[in-house]
Amino acid sequence: MKKLIVMLCAAFVSAQSYALEITHEMGVSTFEQSPKKVVALDWALTETLLSLGIEPEGVANPQGYQQWVAEPELNPKVTDVGSRREPNLELLSELKPDIILISKHMAAAYQPLSKIAPVVVFTIYSEEKQPLKSAESITRSLGQLFDKQQQAEMVISQTHQRLAENGRKIQAAGSAQKPIIFARFINDKTLRVHSKGSLAQDTIDAMGMRNDWDETTNMWGFTTTGTEKLAEHQGATVILFGPLKEKERKQLNQSPLWQAMEFTRSDSVYELPAIWTFGGLIAAQRFSDHITQELVKP
Repeated sequence: MKKLIVMLCAAFVSAQSYALEITHEMGVSTFEQSPKKVVALDWALTETLLSLGIEPEGVANPQGYQQWVAEPELNPKVTDVGSRREPNLELLSELKPDIILISKHMAAAYQPLSKIAPVVVFTIYSEEKQPLKSAESITRSLGQLFDKQQQAEMVISQTHQRLAENGRKIQAAGSAQKPIIFARFINDKTLRVHSKGSLAQDTIDAMGMRNDWDETTNMWGFTTTGTEKLAEHQGATVILFGPLKEKERKQLNQSPLWQAMEFTRSDSVYELPAIWTFGGLIAAQRFSDHITQELVKP
């Protein structure tokens, strides 16, 4: 009998010690145990979950994730729960998740989603314009929530080490003196240039490199501008967020303005593979790796 009482007490203490209160951007959620069935409606949060070894049950637009985010790889059998802006509430109710993760950009959906499952809100891209710092904080919070603290610290440490190491490689190659322009083409005349508040900016800051663009940016860290504006930055290295479509590549090759730019004539234009420009720590690592790969060539 005494043994039974001790066992029950131990189980009670264990359950009590696991009860976790998570403060997020739109409230406080309490969990008696680590959530198992997870739905993520934000790709940066999906990326972070996967970096911690957590396979979400449902994801918003997984095909889009596979195209634009690419890594960490998503289980092809994950349930598509609708778009990031308009999740399928009926399907979510059928899934019966233990938790739904969103960013504050989906604040309007907080109440209806809360009727289905506890909703936790974390946002990397905001008016604070510190995505790398925010991604670290969110990685720690999710590590705590899912009992993956050790994995979270490993991902954070790995990110710091990777960015610093790649920065040293670029310095040693003599490629750090030239400033960088990060751009994504919207069409042949318009592009987004990423600077303050972008993941690309925070990544090269940590690598000891300089961005040549100092125009005002939005909360996502980019400025929408005309291609001709790059004529003011011809001495920079231009890094394009790819992959470019064949039509876009053809337009650049046939553009007299683009071909006349010094960065084009000096072969200082590089194209990145699919990396989510609004991602988290894994995206920052991949940015750093691919920038280094392009700028430190034998």
